[in-house]
Amino acid sequence: MFLCLVRDSLSPSIPGVLESVARACSPRVEPHGDDVVVCDARGLTRVIGEPAVIAEEMRRMAWDRGVGVRVAIAGTHTAAWLLAHVRPGLTVVTPGDEAQTLARLPMTALAMLPECRARIFSDVLATLDRWGVSTLGDLARLPRADVSSRLGLAGARLHQAAWGEDVVPLVAAAEAPRFIERVELEWPVDGLEPLSFVLARVCEALSGALERADRGAVTITTRLTLVNKSLAERTLTLPAPMRDAKVLRTLILLDLEAHPPGTDAEHFAGIDIVEVELGVTPGRIVQKSLLAHDVPAVEDIATLVARLQALMGESRVGAPVVLDTHDPRKSSLKPFVAPAFAIERLRRASPSSKQPQHPSATIRRFRLPMAVRVVTEHGAPVRIVLSERGMSEPRITHRAGPWRTSGQWWTADRDTWDRDEWDVSVETGVVYRLARDRATDRWEVEGVID
Repeated sequence: MFLCLVRDSLSPSIPGVLESVARACSPRVEPHGDDVVVCDARGLTRVIGEPAVIAEEMRRMAWDRGVGVRVAIAGTHTAAWLLAHVRPGLTVVTPGDEAQTLARLPMTALAMLPECRARIFSDVLATLDRWGVSTLGDLARLPRADVSSRLGLAGARLHQAAWGEDVVPLVAAAEAPRFIERVELEWPVDGLEPLSFVLARVCEALSGALERADRGAVTITTRLTLVNKSLAERTLTLPAPMRDAKVLRTLILLDLEAHPPGTDAEHFAGIDIVEVELGVTPGRIVQKSLLAHDVPAVEDIATLVARLQALMGESRVGAPVVLDTHDPRKSSLKPFVAPAFAIERLRRASPSSKQPQHPSATIRRFRLPMAVRVVTEHGAPVRIVLSERGMSEPRITHRAGPWRTSGQWWTADRDTWDRDEWDVSVETGVVYRLARDRATDRWEVEGVID
């Protein structure tokens, strides 16, 4: 017997849930992504019960994990696959009755087979539709020899699927190894310094396991069991696959320094158990060049960003991002991730490959605009007075504007603006971006234009 689990279209797709449900019941599992899993159910009757009980139990386990599924159990994995993709709910077929059960399914069910993604199968299905074959029973009643001679191997495979026959055996996939280390301490530790020695031992073991498996860590999950039996868990997402033990330990320590475990935000609570688990991906192969300038490694950049976040706060460190708004002054920060392709492109670049760039104007906006007084003539600025310094800039020699901009006047919040903007240059050659609030008649310097 074979059982097929298919995620319901109305249910969210959660990676690894269906595979974990199947592996909890069967040692032979063939996953097809995160939405379909086929497993060998032979021998489960002595452990769980009858086929209907097995199917219902696995559906309940998937539902407890937040995923609704369609379940089918049959004597062949082809029949279970087709029934689970077409029929909602739970379907149980007695071994030997596959052809009779599949006979009522429409021909469109065959398009659900993995091999039918090839174009040749789509052409065969179109030919069968022109012949008037509407159900799998109609296809199964045709002589297989005649179908094979007219439609080739693809037609013969579809004819076998209509009978519920397996062409290839179930190919069970090995369970992905978990990269996890756990240390139960004899005495609790309550500070970063003693904890760093424990993490060094844990990260050294994980680094060796990653090296042997040719894998790199992309996520770090740290679980700390405190003396009061509570669990503190933190997860870090790394910008690139890493396996260096010192880098992994440093990132964990910096994160714990910013988020101490326990109820007191300033002091560590006693820790009894330390557990670190890594999410992995295939290792990163880097070929450096003798002719290109060396650039910092991704590991060094990740460590630097983590140190800055611990020093300045997570909300103050990141990459700038433009918000989806009509106000060009609005901006925000997102987590900084150094893309691997950009690092490699910098490594391969050489000084001789640089091309001359056309000059372009760039405005360097001040984080906080500078309030100033502006002397005007006929509404145009002629001199800037820096009110904070009590001094005047040289006279304005050139100016462009005004450009009137306004927005959010259709809402009831306080983010409305109505401004006139000027680009002015002074005798020293500096170019400023000035802005006047038309409601309050206040001037400010938004930035400097290069």
